[in-house]
Amino acid sequence: MPRLNDHQRQTNKSSKTVWIVLSISILFVLSSIIFWVIYPFPSDEKVPYFEQDYTLIYKGEALSLHGMYDDQAYIPFSFIQENIDKSIQYDEDSSSVIVTTKQEVYQMPNNSSSFYVNSNPAELSFPAVKKDNGVIYLASEWLQEVYSITVNYAENTNSITIYENQQVLQKGEVNDEDAVRVRMKPTVTSPYVAELALDNSVVIEGEENGFYSIRTKEGVGGYVKKPSITLAGTETITTKTDKVKNPFQPNLEWPVNMTWDGIYQASANPSSQPSLPGVQVISPTWFELENKQGDIQNIASKSYVKNAHNKDYRVWAMFSNAFDPDLTKEVLANFESRQHVINQLLEYADVYNLDGFNFDFENVYEEDGEKLTQLMREFVPRAHQAGLVVSMDITFLSTSGQWSKFYERAKLAEITDYLVVMAYDEHWSGSSDPGSVSSLPWVRNNMNRLLEQVPHDQLILGIPMYTRLWKMETLDNSETEVTSKALTMEQAEEWMEEYNVKPTYDEETEQDYVEYSPPEQEITYKMWLENETSIEKRAQLVHRYELAGIASWTKYFANEQSWETLEESLSHRKEIKKNE
Repeated sequence: MPRLNDHQRQTNKSSKTVWIVLSISILFVLSSIIFWVIYPFPSDEKVPYFEQDYTLIYKGEALSLHGMYDDQAYIPFSFIQENIDKSIQYDEDSSSVIVTTKQEVYQMPNNSSSFYVNSNPAELSFPAVKKDNGVIYLASEWLQEVYSITVNYAENTNSITIYENQQVLQKGEVNDEDAVRVRMKPTVTSPYVAELALDNSVVIEGEENGFYSIRTKEGVGGYVKKPSITLAGTETITTKTDKVKNPFQPNLEWPVNMTWDGIYQASANPSSQPSLPGVQVISPTWFELENKQGDIQNIASKSYVKNAHNKDYRVWAMFSNAFDPDLTKEVLANFESRQHVINQLLEYADVYNLDGFNFDFENVYEEDGEKLTQLMREFVPRAHQAGLVVSMDITFLSTSGQWSKFYERAKLAEITDYLVVMAYDEHWSGSSDPGSVSSLPWVRNNMNRLLEQVPHDQLILGIPMYTRLWKMETLDNSETEVTSKALTMEQAEEWMEEYNVKPTYDEETEQDYVEYSPPEQEITYKMWLENETSIEKRAQLVHRYELAGIASWTKYFANEQSWETLEESLSHRKEIKKNE
């Protein structure tokens, strides 16, 4: 028995020893883990920062895109289009990059030191455009002359950093005498990509977990512990070129009072101009696309312009696409055909001493809308150079692709001097139900939506000077046939006199209205009038929305009283009722 007890004691003692050792081991492992977490060992692994040559660095980010180098840095066209100038174009037919600014239109042919500015030849000492393996690149020296950017090329790392004008950089300096490692992530266990020495200058791009996110002058980016960097003020980037606002000004007294003059053959040009009280601008419908080559049909008259100028009218000749979507598609398709159109218009402006142009492009395929915008980008700088005002007609917003959605209204507003909204044809010749050409509530509702896209002080309100006489006739089969015809103001008055019809005020449309049924006939006539009542209300919308002015369609449709009413209403703002 005594021996058994000794053996038992020895066994128990051994078990305790094992557990003690095991506990100490576990405690050691846990302590090591905790120590490693709290006091991690810095990584000595160095990895490359750049995975490719000529990496682009923009807004603190190294991009997957890369440039190229040939005596200077070349930037990918795709980068410029995505980040600097969304309107830059590459024209396949001419193998040219097309750049438009407020003052210039550049055509930069591929692999050529020759180029064109506003169609005038110019020369560089290097090609502004290069194409390599199917990728288009632009010379950084030329880009800095055109855009508000600065391009820094770091020879040591072959990196390309792009800054924008007035970009503010937070500077910092290394204050540690020992080498400071720039790490991939904000932790000392992360591999490092570079080492900094005392007084090295960096740009601070952010901070995270006690680290600064920095960028070296060689373009290398990463993380450095904050205590190792001393803030050293800011630097504001100043570029060679600063984007300036368009210096051209139409120089017209507010509000603009414009009227279209519907002329459809050369023989219809009047020999003299009538006195139109308050009117500043006349827009004769003279120019129209003629064929797919971009030739322009011209019925303009020098004497017309001379007579108009003698009465202090300015002449903004209308240019139309003939409302032909297929013809329009062909002409807008490439740079050369657009230039053919532009060159003709500028030549006509010089020959006839015009003051501006009014573009009337309607019935355009929705997919061609961006090409129409490009036409205006390429035309307006050259028109302004020639002292010409440029306006463009648009419709209210609707779901129709070919009559509304193709207009890039916000972009067009940035390019042109004025946009003229054709605020009529609410009901038109093809309408199945009779109604007003342009009821006032319809105009206001659509105007509110349009002004979300177009600045109020660039928008001219187009108003109708005509009405429609609607005829509803019950046929033998008991169906109702609805037809209409457009009447001038005088024709509408003559019709009312003929049938001894007196107008009443229609609250729904806020216009004067007439209705007449001839005795013993299954016919009813309806007409919503354009007269002093509606003109005054439309003119007051210019004041209500602080629009640029008004444009009337057309001079021929109006009567003498309408011009006086329009001038008076534009000159005085009336109090707006709450329900209007």
